[in-house]
Amino acid sequence: MSSNPIEEERGSWGGAVSAAFLVAISLFFAACSESTGPGSSNDIVFPDRNIKYSVSLQPLFNRTCAFSGCHDDGSQAGGLSLTSYFNATARPGTIIPDDPDHSILIERVEGRILPRMPYGRDTLTANQQHGLRQWVLEGAKNN
Repeated sequence: MSSNPIEEERGSWGGAVSAAFLVAISLFFAACSESTGPGSSNDIVFPDRNIKYSVSLQPLFNRTCAFSGCHDDGSQAGGLSLTSYFNATARPGTIIPDDPDHSILIERVEGRILPRMPYGRDTLTANQQHGLRQWVLEGAKNN
């Protein structure tokens, strides 16, 4: 222990702030844990091309992302809602049509930006990751 009371007080306060920060971060990420999701997405299979948002992407988002505590309209973890095409594409950089390598959504799903999404859940299948990428390559259309 320091003989300086100011340093002792700063040290105990810093520890409390650090602990509170760790608890807050843990709660934020725990909100998107597997236990809160509506179910498995393994049965969602994307075609190789001509990806339709309404047929493949929104159902995938509904099961893996767009629910309470994650990316629904109320929670909007990270400021992102994936409950509709318009919400998913509203935030600049999240989805960049024709450019999956610079689309934040693709980078998160592929694990090139951490934390990998969906957070605290099984990673998307190779087919689903390819389908998301292909949809962006095809212009990220609302179809």
